[in-house]
Amino acid sequence: MTAEVLENNEKPRGTSAFIFNQTAPGPTQPWSWAERMLTSTPTYWLVTTSPDGRPHSRPLWGIWQRNTFWFSSQNRCGEFLKVNPRASVNVQTGEDVVMIEGSCSRVLGDDINVLAEGVGAKYDWELTVREDRVHTRFGQSAPVFRLNPERIYGWTGIAGWETATRWDFTRS
Repeated sequence: MTAEVLENNEKPRGTSAFIFNQTAPGPTQPWSWAERMLTSTPTYWLVTTSPDGRPHSRPLWGIWQRNTFWFSSQNRCGEFLKVNPRASVNVQTGEDVVMIEGSCSRVLGDDINVLAEGVGAKYDWELTVREDRVHTRFGQSAPVFRLNPERIYGWTGIAGWETATRWDFTRS
């Protein structure tokens, strides 16, 4: 799966999303708009589910690269993802929103460098990689995950629901 994700640079085509019990009339947003939000947003909200079904939401840093969301967490969400890998990541800039839905997988080996290098460039925060984890200079360490999108939604402005767009991702 790793090679497939890393080589998948295909740009998804957006369609009008079904939202508020109807299909948005459009116009749809271009993929470049969603990708710009996913790339530039400083804080993301990760939503997972505990083993007993309770939602768990937390802010975190991450990067959008190669049509995949990369993050690390020493929080309990990592344990939750072992039981149920389904998750969503949400971003908001002003009233513009983008939401990723998909499944998470643990990242091992050299692929961890994608996150370490991306966090260094985006946040000016040094992470080192060893023992299949990222480590901070303060002694914290965490496993690395990626959220492989199945579907992404986005629209401009709360009142601009008619621009609600859905992008579908296929994984082989």
